[in-house]
Amino acid sequence: MARSKIQLRHLLYFVKIVEAGSFSRAANRIHVAQPALSQQMAELENSLGVSLLYRSARGVLPTAAGKLLHAEAEAIIHRIEHLPDLVRSCGEDVKGVVRVGMSTVLAWFMANAITGACKAALPNVTLHFVTATSEQLTSRIREHSLDIAVIFDGTFAQGVASHSLFKQKLFLISHATTLVGEDHVAWDRLRNMALILPAHSHEIISRTILASLFKEGSLVPRIIEENDVFATLSAVQAGLGSALMAIGDLSHAKGGSEVKAVPLEPPIYMPVSQITSAEQPLVPAAEAVSQVVRNLIARYMDEHKIAGAVPVYP
Repeated sequence: MARSKIQLRHLLYFVKIVEAGSFSRAANRIHVAQPALSQQMAELENSLGVSLLYRSARGVLPTAAGKLLHAEAEAIIHRIEHLPDLVRSCGEDVKGVVRVGMSTVLAWFMANAITGACKAALPNVTLHFVTATSEQLTSRIREHSLDIAVIFDGTFAQGVASHSLFKQKLFLISHATTLVGEDHVAWDRLRNMALILPAHSHEIISRTILASLFKEGSLVPRIIEENDVFATLSAVQAGLGSALMAIGDLSHAKGGSEVKAVPLEPPIYMPVSQITSAEQPLVPAAEAVSQVVRNLIARYMDEHKIAGAVPVYP
């Protein structure tokens, strides 16, 4: 039997099913009858000649082929969604929707400035802002569900187009009463501190600091895990421990007077980059946002507006 052609709706429905984790939830979200949705997926699997979904009483999961198709389908859908922006931008003011990701820590002191700069320079561009870990944002760039991301570099940044922005110094964030009169903290003092760290610390923190401090039979670090900036700062304010974060100015934080940011000695720097997909070019609106971000950060470097930030090329 001849295989039917793949239709755009097949890809749209498949992506929604994978995201929802079940046919019934996907059917409710996109307002399509479940039997019809099942028929569409049967047609898609027949067209490709492979199984795309593992089905069970708990729901569905993509097979290896399904995972590959999910990433490719998202890229195709993204390109189609941006076709109007691409066409309208030719010879006219830049307009469209741009999906921007930013590391949660970087968003703490940069998100408002970037949003304001884009609004002023590109009034016809709408930003969809996402915050997550640098690793999660890199995955989303690869999957083409984000256009641009500003992240702390790591080995997971391979395979994407990267533009270095600056280096951000790492600070020990402690309750103000813990670091009275101190302007830096030596690494070895961390051994005796309760540290508040995310479940999966950035590789620079894990490899450079924690691995060197707690290897070869040294004391096991007392680590309390938190998963976002606000929860971590709240824990520090409550006196539960100290955190390692690339934030040097907490004056605008709620309860900022209760905590203190002190750089480590010797210093550790977290490279910050803007990344995009290496597989497909940015649409004009995204390219314009990318340039606004670069220009804003270059100006901030000249004016020393980010505490602990150092230009990549001093």
